[in-house]
Amino acid sequence: MNRNQLSFIITFFSLSIMVLLLFNLHLNAEEQDEYVIEMSLADEELQELLEQEEKLAEEMDNLNLEKTNQAMNETAKPSFGAPEPLKTLQELLEEKQLNANENSEEDFLQDDEAYRASLKELAKIREERRQQLGEKEAEKKEYSENLINKRTRITYSLLDRSSLDLPPPIYTCLEGGRVVINIKVDQYGYVTEVDFNATSSTTDNGCLVENALKYAAQARFTEGSKQIQLGTITYLFQGK
Repeated sequence: MNRNQLSFIITFFSLSIMVLLLFNLHLNAEEQDEYVIEMSLADEELQELLEQEEKLAEEMDNLNLEKTNQAMNETAKPSFGAPEPLKTLQELLEEKQLNANENSEEDFLQDDEAYRASLKELAKIREERRQQLGEKEAEKKEYSENLINKRTRITYSLLDRSSLDLPPPIYTCLEGGRVVINIKVDQYGYVTEVDFNATSSTTDNGCLVENALKYAAQARFTEGSKQIQLGTITYLFQGK
């Protein structure tokens, strides 16, 4: 490479750098101008907004003043569309109490619903227990009938009379034996007196004797000519 070519290259690069610098300065100037213009526009819009707010505030003041004068005039002559008067302290307290009462009533209704639900649940439980009790009573009745049919034998001695009702005793005694009960029967067939006949009985077990006396008093016979007639009822209890 000779001297002329080297000079040409240096000159070319120098000019290129200068062109780039000038172009960069030109761009910075345009951005600054745009920024100034934008700031100017922002200041103008802000001033316009401030003027609009001041105008709106004046209109509101005039409107409030007009409403105040109108309220003062309407106290003498009420008309439709009048503004709602301010409430006194007593009215505010009464309104608060009314709201509290309404809330209390709602709470009461909710409590009442809960109470009704608990009553329904209680009734359901009682019904289930009643059914269970009924089943137990039915089992007890069946068990008692088995006792009547299998473990109790009844005979009676009463001249010229027949039995109309001779209920078999339902008992839970463990022991067995024969119990004889002396009876007195009126002319209508009702037993008026009962007594334990220890001589003819084979046991004096309190459980057996008590049941025999109880059921002998409930016996009923046909009518007779005698006002009082003596007889006996014999219960043959079988042990369990």
